[in-house]
Amino acid sequence: MPGNFILPAEGLVRALRRRLWIERVIWLALIGLLAAVHFGALPGGRRVTLIAVNGDPVTVVASRADARRLLDALKSPSGEVIGDVTFAEKVASHSVSASRNPIQSDSEAMKALAGRLHPMVQAAAIVAGGEVVLALPNQQEAVKTLSAILQRFSPPGDSVTRYFKEEVKVETRSVPVGALYPTANAALERIIEASRPKAEYEVRPGDSAWKIAQKYSVPLSRLGGANPGMDLNRVRAGERLKIPGELPPITIIARKEIKEPISDEPGAPTRKVRISYENGAEVSRQVIGRPPRRTAAFPRPGRRYNPGEIIR
Repeated sequence: MPGNFILPAEGLVRALRRRLWIERVIWLALIGLLAAVHFGALPGGRRVTLIAVNGDPVTVVASRADARRLLDALKSPSGEVIGDVTFAEKVASHSVSASRNPIQSDSEAMKALAGRLHPMVQAAAIVAGGEVVLALPNQQEAVKTLSAILQRFSPPGDSVTRYFKEEVKVETRSVPVGALYPTANAALERIIEASRPKAEYEVRPGDSAWKIAQKYSVPLSRLGGANPGMDLNRVRAGERLKIPGELPPITIIARKEIKEPISDEPGAPTRKVRISYENGAEVSRQVIGRPPRRTAAFPRPGRRYNPGEIIR
């Protein structure tokens, strides 16, 4: 019929095949797009940041910027810039799919990271017996700190000899951020605060000063220093003893020499005594030399003495 066009069978088949291929391509494209979205292959909010420590995944945050912010906060807990802080561990950030890696809150992420990371900084460390006691920004402040410790934990006086029992040195090394103090005064204040009495103990029947010192893991000399005027050789039930706090692993030895009378008698001769201290507490007294003797008077030849006369 005029106006009607009949497509041959062969052409119809080709048209159907072409349409089928187009539909297949569209469907494959849609499936690929959905898979990309599902697996986070497309850029955008579907990608999140995983923080790994020494190769182990620890936490997931929204972005690399969030990761940097949290890590910087861990490097400087006080918010102050204290130097070039690094971590003792290897830290890496990876872009991962959000669908398989749920984001943690800041508090959760900080808690997870804090348990795995140890911030470190280069500083002048005070080392005693191979152990880092504390650290200062430079050598000058470290030496000032050592001098202040010697003065604080030994008796006053210009004639006092002071030294450290352990091998103590200052060396530049990587130390934990928590061991770094900005000044010598700040370091000394921290040591003084830690050494203050931390408890009181009421003596019970059968107790001795030695047993109490062992119970609280403090030297007997420090227990005596925290309780001046109390005779630790005879502690009685009901007495209250102050338990000293902690000191850094440094023992300050001090010695001084004094002259004291050998008795309470008026005009009694004196003797020289050397007193030894450990961390400010007296531990021993030693008499130096011999006190001068009183020579007895002998009757002079040829003189007659009356009964009861005092010979001078």
